[in-house]
Amino acid sequence: MKETGHSEHTIVDWYNFIRDVCAQYLIDHAQKIGGVGKTVEIDESKFGKRKYNRGRIQEGHWVFGGIERQSPSNCFMVEVKDRSAVTLLPIILDRVHPGTIIISDEWRAYCCLSANGMTHLTVNHSINFVDPSTGAHTQNIEGTWSTVKRMLRSKGVMNTSSDLFQTYLQEFVWRKKHEGCDYLKKNSYGAHKRTISIINNDSIQITFT
Repeated sequence: MKETGHSEHTIVDWYNFIRDVCAQYLIDHAQKIGGVGKTVEIDESKFGKRKYNRGRIQEGHWVFGGIERQSPSNCFMVEVKDRSAVTLLPIILDRVHPGTIIISDEWRAYCCLSANGMTHLTVNHSINFVDPSTGAHTQNIEGTWSTVKRMLRSKGVMNTSSDLFQTYLQEFVWRKKHEGCDYLKKNSYGAHKRTISIINNDSIQITFT
């Protein structure tokens, strides 16, 4: 607050606005990951727990995601209503290039990936963390779940509404895609004017004065 000269309320509003802009940008400019010769790990994870809040039951959130091994900044995360093939397969086909080597656990929703242009390797987590025959594992996506859950817990939003929860997921994806950028570092705002530019075919500028 001292660095910007603005009140806490104003700063919170700006951060919320920036998060919404980044989330919408990622949704509007969704890009496929993977490709021939590349490996993508996929997995689902439950965020939050079933709890009562003001007379209502909140069930937490199921999230489906993928991360590219060769370029970990290439990833996606989507809140899903369930873990069925009907729900997950269209997301995979929309977000992962054909010809990708996909690694997953043995959840039945993934059984038809090979028939949809992917090379599919699996690991049986009830027996091994790494498949002894193929070397397949999902440790990168599982580690990513741990990181994003830690971020959401620190913000106290694990059991927030679905609309807000999705924006926090996309904030994480945005930060991962832009790791190392000065404007994402803590305490990177000086007393002078700062401009964040988001450029990819079109441009959004967010200016702090």
